[in-house]
Formats: sequence, C-alpha cells, structure tokens
Amino acid sequence: MKKTLLLALLLLCYLTGFAQLEGPTAIRQNHNLFSGLDAPNGGIGIKGGVSFANAYGSDKDKWGDASGLTTFHAGIYAQFSFGEFFSLQPELLYSRKGFERNDSTFRFDYLEVPLLAVFSITNNFSVHLGPQAGIMVAANQGEKEVALEPYNTFDYGFAAGLEGYIGHFRLGTRYSMGLADLRKLDKGGNSLNEDVKNGVIQVYLGIGF
Repeated sequence: MKKTLLLALLLLCYLTGFAQLEGPTAIRQNHNLFSGLDAPNGGIGIKGGVSFANAYGSDKDKWGDASGLTTFHAGIYAQFSFGEFFSLQPELLYSRKGFERNDSTFRFDYLEVPLLAVFSITNNFSVHLGPQAGIMVAANQGEKEVALEPYNTFDYGFAAGLEGYIGHFRLGTRYSMGLADLRKLDKGGNSLNEDVKNGVIQVYLGIGF
C-alpha cells in the first residue's frame, strides 16, 4: 500500500510539473485523457487553510477528555475536466491532525493523496467527493516528537466538501474521515484493537492557474 501511495505522489508531482512547464496546449496534444485541463473546471493550483481536527470512535474515551485541535493543511492540486459537469481532482497535501487533552496535545502529520470526483453544479460552485490515502510522517505529544511504531502510519478514508470559485480563486470546506485505527500497539508493545480514528474539517483558499 505504501508503494502504491508513493507512486501516486510521484504521478501527481509529474503531472503538475508537466502542466506548468508545457501548458494546457501541449497536454491536449500529447495526452488526450487530460484534454480538458484548460476548461472552466480544470487546471492546476495551490491550496491551504485551517483544519479543525479531532478523533472519533467508540474507544475515544480511552485517550481521556479529548477535544478538538485547530491546525493547518496545505498542498497542490490538478483538476482534469471530462465535460462541463464532471472532473477529477487529485491532490497532494501536507495535513496535520490530532486532538487536545487537558494535560497534552497530540499532533500527527500526514502526507495525503485525495482523489476527488468534482461535480460542477454551477459555473461558480461544485461538490467534491472521493477516497483518500495518507502516510503519517511524524507524531508529537506536547512539544516532544514520539516514535511512530505504536501507530498505524497508513491511513485511508474519504473526503466530501463544497467549493466556490471566482476567477483564479477558490474557497472551500471539506470533511475528511479516516477509516484506519490510529494506534496498533499499546504502551507495552502488544497488539491493540482500538476504535479511534481521525476526523478533520478543513476550510481552505486555493489559487488556480
């Protein structure tokens, strides 16, 4: 799974870089699949914003009195049009998740690849829905970085949201739900079956080209 995600990251970086260097005309000539890159609902860009992260699941109380964590996410996207109504949007995001507890803050940094179906309801408004996968690259408790071994470093799930755009600017909100348990080992190194997962509400601003 990690190899698959790495290939997806490399593919997205290649497509975005190629589009920037060659432009939409070259992509139309050489890659018919992406013939709508310069359509109203197509393009490439950068995005970032605030994240309202928390944990959910039937075993959440085992972590104590946990509450939400306000943090951030940022990354790039490429949107490929397949007509006026439908497009596909892969993204590469650096996303910080976690939660706060009365005695500490738990932060988990992920590299994520959402692959979203985009339905353009009007010329300035769209609905996004699709799967995503991510790899945890760092974990912190308070100000101290902790080992990744107790955690499931691979996460998967889905995302859904709304986006409005005027000219080159996009403003959107999205809910991202992880489906993999956060931890796999307890403090003693024993296997753990614990229903605690990541959930994040994102509000972002994007600039497209």
